[in-house]
Amino acid sequence: MFGPLGWNIQYGFNETDLRISVQQLSIFVDENPDKVPISALRYLVGDCNYGGRVTDEYDRRTLAVLMSDYFCDEMYDDDHKFSPSGIYFAPKHGDAESYIKYTQ
Repeated sequence: MFGPLGWNIQYGFNETDLRISVQQLSIFVDENPDKVPISALRYLVGDCNYGGRVTDEYDRRTLAVLMSDYFCDEMYDDDHKFSPSGIYFAPKHGDAESYIKYTQ
């Protein structure tokens, strides 16, 4: 869809990387819907699925920082925001319609 992406060099991230990450998240949610083990998910997605392709040391650092910002235990806090603007946050648990409304 986007072609090779990267910060210092390009990497061939693909839909399979995304698909396996979503499947792993689904497994964790099925096992414990109230609290996904974020550190395990961060390792799988950031170090194995995507990080396994990252060869540049600075890109690896960038990926690690992004993963720690978005895959963090604080995201369970009601007041946690993913951006300084406060626009981006993990919506509270709800039905499908509530997630569609948040996305819009």
